[in-house]
Amino acid sequence: HAALNSSKKDAANDINIVVTVQEGAACIITEVVQQSQSSPRSLDVPICLSTMGEGLIKARQPRDASQRLEEAADLYRELLGQNHIDSGRAVNALAKSLVKVNETRAALVRFGEASSTFEECKSSNHFDSIANLQGMANLFVTSGDFQAATALYENVISRKASVHGEFSVATAKTINDYAVILAKNGRMDDALARYESSRFTYDRALEGLPPSMSWLNHGESAAKCGFDMALIHLNIASIKSKKGDIAGAINSYETGVLGLRKYKEELELSGDDAGRNKNSSHMRHLVSALGRVGSLKLKQGAKDAALEAYAALFKEVDNDSPTASRLEKAKAHIKCATIYRQSGEREGNKHAILHLREAFNMYTELYGPKHKDTIAVATSLQQWVEESNHSR
Repeated sequence: HAALNSSKKDAANDINIVVTVQEGAACIITEVVQQSQSSPRSLDVPICLSTMGEGLIKARQPRDASQRLEEAADLYRELLGQNHIDSGRAVNALAKSLVKVNETRAALVRFGEASSTFEECKSSNHFDSIANLQGMANLFVTSGDFQAATALYENVISRKASVHGEFSVATAKTINDYAVILAKNGRMDDALARYESSRFTYDRALEGLPPSMSWLNHGESAAKCGFDMALIHLNIASIKSKKGDIAGAINSYETGVLGLRKYKEELELSGDDAGRNKNSSHMRHLVSALGRVGSLKLKQGAKDAALEAYAALFKEVDNDSPTASRLEKAKAHIKCATIYRQSGEREGNKHAILHLREAFNMYTELYGPKHKDTIAVATSLQQWVEESNHSR
């Protein structure tokens, strides 16, 4: 039995998923062509080519995927005509695959072709058409053409507002997507304005929503929207912090923390295990945000407030938490130790040593006793203990 399991594992390890996808897709296409009652130019072939391309993208083979998707797009246009919505979808899929292989110019051309197709078949407000424009806008941002990107994003936001409503979650999400792209490309002022606009739109979208209504008409849960809004507050806080607005950053971080706590409570009330899962995204964001609040409070000189923030962080992290969260806790212990150490009081020194010892234990567990950070903490701990003993 053990030998059989071993051979199965070896066989599984020998499987090349990319080759398997390619060979499987080729077999499907061959079979479709052979069994098709019409000519080999039937729609079955481009459908199979598209499926193969999508599979290759999932297998992280975007260049091979682009070839198959280009073949599919050509066949769709040959069979259905240039101005058919399925032709537009096929060209859009090709454009997205070209983005993945950094063929920016070619991708922009294909996005443009798809856009023209959607316009010609009067599908400008269709989901695929709007998504196509948004993909093109993202590409303009990453290529540095912010003027073109801004115009396109304004168009996308306008269309989303037209289809879903000005103050809808779909519109808010698109504004937020634009803010994220701007922030990643260093356009902090523009990103901040968009985050604020997205937050306001979310607020209006959820305004007056009865507690009993857990799902909105766009398919998003109200709780999930609350989580998205919490992340927006955290992103606003991050930008304000970078711009030197410490008070504004703290306020936004604390608002975000409240939102994350509420989301956590709603998950727990609904029986969702993610509410208690320390590896969940909301928990990681919560720990990180509390750490930032503590650091910013320290910058303000509000040591007691910083200690409160770090104490809240300690409660959220345990041995089941991911490494990043546990490291955040270890660093917070060091900061608490420093705060107490600077008080110069005997009681403060006791607390400082306790926190530094906790940090040492955590660093030892995370990195081992010979890591440079562990050694640095151990050295300080030894020095502080010796000084404390001499002062008695």
